[in-house]
Amino acid sequence: MPRLKEEEILELIKITPEQVEKLDYETAMAKLEMVTGALEQEGTPLALGLKLYELGTALSRKCAAVLDSTEEKMLQLLGDIQNQSEAPFDPEKDGR
Repeated sequence: MPRLKEEEILELIKITPEQVEKLDYETAMAKLEMVTGALEQEGTPLALGLKLYELGTALSRKCAAVLDSTEEKMLQLLGDIQNQSEAPFDPEKDGR
């Protein structure tokens, strides 16, 4: 990932928790990758690093919640969720 400019990092940390909740999975994941890249850069001041870490945590939780919700929907489609009847998806058998 290319090095983020200071202006990009400052714009990134302006994202509020309310804005994070409104993001779709793909956008949240892209922002999380940007946060990770910014944290890996040398010379990030400690205070800025803490803000990036907080944002990264919120984005990570958002992505995990979307994945958990999607898994639950898939389980419901496959069978009774209370019995946890999971079956692997087989494109040959189950269609495309």
